[in-house]
Amino acid sequence: MTRPIHLCIAALALCGALLACAAPANRPAPTDAQILDADRVIALLADTRSQRPLLAAAQAGGYALIGQDRLDALDLRMLTFRMPPGVTGPEAIRFLETADPASTVGVNHAYRPVAMPSAPGTDYAADLLGWPEPGCRARAPVGMIDTAVDPGAPSLSAARITARSFTQGPAAPARHGTEVAAVLANPRLLNGVAIHSAAVVRPGETGDAAGADAIIRAMDWLGGSGVSLVNISLAGPFNKLLDRALRASADRGMVVVAAIGNDGPDAAPLYPAAFPDALAVTAVDAGGRIWRRANRGAHVDFAAPGVDVLVGADGEEHFVSGTSIAAPFVTARILADPALARLRSAGAMRAAMQDRTQDLGQPGWDSTYGAGLPSLYGACPG
Repeated sequence: MTRPIHLCIAALALCGALLACAAPANRPAPTDAQILDADRVIALLADTRSQRPLLAAAQAGGYALIGQDRLDALDLRMLTFRMPPGVTGPEAIRFLETADPASTVGVNHAYRPVAMPSAPGTDYAADLLGWPEPGCRARAPVGMIDTAVDPGAPSLSAARITARSFTQGPAAPARHGTEVAAVLANPRLLNGVAIHSAAVVRPGETGDAAGADAIIRAMDWLGGSGVSLVNISLAGPFNKLLDRALRASADRGMVVVAAIGNDGPDAAPLYPAAFPDALAVTAVDAGGRIWRRANRGAHVDFAAPGVDVLVGADGEEHFVSGTSIAAPFVTARILADPALARLRSAGAMRAAMQDRTQDLGQPGWDSTYGAGLPSLYGACPG
């Protein structure tokens, strides 16, 4: 049940798409709705010394430096520029990467929550995963990159929550992040859980979304806070800035569990789930059948309850569907097992968990269910 090796994506300075990289044929060009702050371009650099040629070229080309971030936990620097009038994203990327070929320059793609209300069902998730009562002790702190959570929600009363916002202006608590946190804090699954909640989603004309820049800042904060396991229930297009940041965090021992997306079986891969350094989670119903709206592909790792799942948020219990709500069940499974929680690479965790799964669909790994359900079936691991 080995996941196929991801194709290596080569970064090319003279790419004609907004992604500014070589793209597989099934990766569509981003639409305007997939890009936030369309007048801006962002650069990631390895150290402060390499800023000099880039800043000199930017100034000569009429680019205005409007933001600088020290990402010490990732050992990166992030510079945000406002592009001159009439300059497009691909033109800006070519210009700045030519000035500093070691930098990674890209636009700010949008990443959106992938869950929705659903019809009433049954409280089946813990039983489907073979979770023992009354739940297991969380073996490590966990990070969440999502909407802001409501720390006063009754469903989060047993959790220790440390929150920080990476949005422009205060981040108001939202149902999506609170639902994801409610899965992690559900005493039927885990007790003693400590959640580091990074709020990255902001409202916009095309709907609530997080920029790649906010996700990168959140990853840096979590890495600096000693968090090595992070749940991301957001999905969007390929972004080479996010790719570089995720590789940097993986090099430092961080593992990301991500929702695979709700665009359907024929959709192109969504990210960050499709990055090699992420564990991609799809959604199944109470009978272990795939959710009709779940993405599929060579990057699927595991399946988890994600159809008509009972969650608590906003002071009430309700039912939710989506790969967003499936991802935290896999994250919780990792937190419950000291042998998994101590691992510091997605590859090692993927291999270890494949021996702890209930196979679904075709025998062995498949592009619909991945390796299957990461079940407990028995007492909490010692």
